[in-house]
Amino acid sequence: MNPTVIDTLRYADRLKAAGVEPAQAEAMSRALNAELTEELVTKTDLDASTAALRTDLDASTGALRTELRELERKVDEGFATTDGKFAAMRAELAVMDAKFDGLSSQFATQGRYVFLVLAVIASLGLYNAVAPLVVGKASQQAGSSQPVAAKVEGDTAPAPTTAH
Repeated sequence: MNPTVIDTLRYADRLKAAGVEPAQAEAMSRALNAELTEELVTKTDLDASTAALRTDLDASTGALRTELRELERKVDEGFATTDGKFAAMRAELAVMDAKFDGLSSQFATQGRYVFLVLAVIASLGLYNAVAPLVVGKASQQAGSSQPVAAKVEGDTAPAPTTAH
C-alpha cells in the first residue's frame, strides 16, 4: 500500500460541512492521519538505514580484503616454492648436460678405437681370404709343385717336408 499524504484540516472541514460534529470530525481526521503516516519512512530513517548499510559493507569489504591478501600471500609462496623447485631442476639438468657432454667425448674417443679395431679385423679377414691365393701363385711360380695347404681332406699320407 502506498501511503498518501492528506490535508487533515481540509478533511476535517469537509466532514464538518457534511454535518459531522466538529470534535468528531477533528478526531476522525487525526486518526486517519495517524494510520496513513504510521508506516511512512522519514529522511532520518533513511539516513540511519544508509549508515547501517555502509557499516555492514565496510566490514564485509574489510573482511574480503583480508581474505584476498591472505590468498595473494599463499599464491606468492606457491610461486616462490615453484621457482625454487625449477631452479633446482635447472641445476640438476645442467649437471646431467655436463655428464652427457663427457660421455659424448668418451664415445667419440672410443668410436675411433672401435673403428681401428674393426679395420684391423677386416684387414685380417681380407688377408686370410687373399693370402692363400697369393702364396699359392707365388709357390707355383717358384717351381714348387706342392700345394700350399699341408693336408688335403681324405689324404692319409703325411705332408712332405722340405729341408733347406
